[in-house]
Amino acid sequence: GKCCTETEMILTREDIKRILGLGFKPKEFMVFDGKYYRLRNVNGYCFFYDKSKGVCRIYEHRPIGCKLYPIVYYVGKGVGVDPECPLHHKITRKQLKEAEKVFKKILSELNIK
Repeated sequence: GKCCTETEMILTREDIKRILGLGFKPKEFMVFDGKYYRLRNVNGYCFFYDKSKGVCRIYEHRPIGCKLYPIVYYVGKGVGVDPECPLHHKITRKQLKEAEKVFKKILSELNIK
């Protein structure tokens, strides 16, 4: 759940559509920061993180950025691995290359250069 603490995860249109399809209301799980829709934090944790159980309540339907983590996109630098993640050392070059393709799609949708 370390990655679920104070999340700034940007949501894609598909993420939002998928989560709305689960019956959640927009104001429950997301906020608009003036530029992007992001996962909402409650008491320092992602709205979907169940602190008592240490699990994501929508794990199978979680946002694409959560699925890719600990691979992240650093604006101006590209794809990398978050060293704060306890599993960062398990990421392979192959996983980075595959994630880079996915990030290109996401960045294009979000109009991030």
